[in-house]
Amino acid sequence: MTANLAQSLVKINKPVLAIDVSAENLLRLHFGTPYDENDGWAVRMMGGSLWNEAGFSSPQGVDFLPYGQSNEILHQSFTQTNNQPINDLNQGLLSVFEPSQWQLFHGEFWQISTPVWQDFIASMDMIFVVIKADAMNYAVLQSLFEHNHVLRELMDNDKIRFILNQYQPETEIGRDLALVLKQELKTLLVPVLMHQDTALIECAANLTTIQHYSPISQAAKDYQALAFWCVSAFSSSAEQG
Repeated sequence: MTANLAQSLVKINKPVLAIDVSAENLLRLHFGTPYDENDGWAVRMMGGSLWNEAGFSSPQGVDFLPYGQSNEILHQSFTQTNNQPINDLNQGLLSVFEPSQWQLFHGEFWQISTPVWQDFIASMDMIFVVIKADAMNYAVLQSLFEHNHVLRELMDNDKIRFILNQYQPETEIGRDLALVLKQELKTLLVPVLMHQDTALIECAANLTTIQHYSPISQAAKDYQALAFWCVSAFSSSAEQG
């Protein structure tokens, strides 16, 4: 989702830097990076070299920082028990930040409640949690609401938004879940619903974004609507601030 949103923002002339903070290192594949490319900010930090030289630019104009390919042992010692690499990345990005630039971070849900990531999370303007429109995801979400105090705090501070993904309006369960989530999450649910679309699978297989692969698809329309919503939401926040 991060790659397609980044591309949609670029399409409306918003400069974007997309940063992958997930060790799976998958964000790069949506931007045309070859499978055998191992470079990334985290790999460079592990090797003691300059992480900011790991930047790439996609053929469609999105600047991005891949995580890089590392083994599980190195990853755990690097970002799960030591907050210095994350703080260094955060400070480095803040030092080159331009007010007009959008910085999008692609991560995993567990990171929001892990101590070494707390300062990094706190520096963000907003966090998006992507949820699938099915009963199992709804059950997991209810459990998280009850037991994850960090998630509750982010919700109470109006710093988190939920995006309903793979929505199927043609099914009764899809419509019912969308209605329930709207009632329960209220303004915390992004009003743009992301429909299920096979074009998304195909564009990922072709190492590109949905806007480039299938610009007239439902998914491309959804992501463009999401980009416009983001611009509007952050403009309103800036005015209120």
